Amino acid sequence: MPVLSGAAVVFLQESELTRHDIHLAMIFLAIIALALVVQAIGVLISGAFAAKLLHRVDGIADMVEQRTGPMLDKTNQLLHELAPKVQSFTENAEQISYTVRTKVDELGATVSELNDTVREINGRTRVQVMRVDGIVSDALGATEEISQTVQNGIKVPVRQIAGIIAGLKAGIETLIERSPFKGRR
Repeated sequence: MPVLSGAAVVFLQESELTRHDIHLAMIFLAIIALALVVQAIGVLISGAFAAKLLHRVDGIADMVEQRTGPMLDKTNQLLHELAPKVQSFTENAEQISYTVRTKVDELGATVSELNDTVREINGRTRVQVMRVDGIVSDALGATEEISQTVQNGIKVPVRQIAGIIAGLKAGIETLIERSPFKGRR
């Protein structure tokens, strides 16, 4: 109500200034009304363009639906057909993975056993090589001893025989030189 009472005061006062103010207020009200009408026309035009755009987008959506609908149906059907195959493939891959893992574990155990066996054989071979080396060294030492003994056994009597023969020869030569028959020859 305070607005109406203020407007009543303005309209009820009649003076030269008040008439001029009322005239200016009416001009401003006319400008505001004109601006509202222009705005309303702009909203209506925008609405018309929006409706046209919505109609166009609806047409495009229908066209996309018509073109992609069969493709989506085929894709859906393909997915239904492939789902059991994919599941079977997944189960087979899982089983293969489990089998391979088991075989790898078995192979690891076999390789470990083989490695232990090779180490054991290597250790035994080293012991046998050391034994054979000792036997060969002993045989070579014994052969050398026997060779020395044989050489000494042969050399000493041969020297003694050679000494005896040399002594006999010298004795015979001496006898021949001193013999009375030396001149008859």
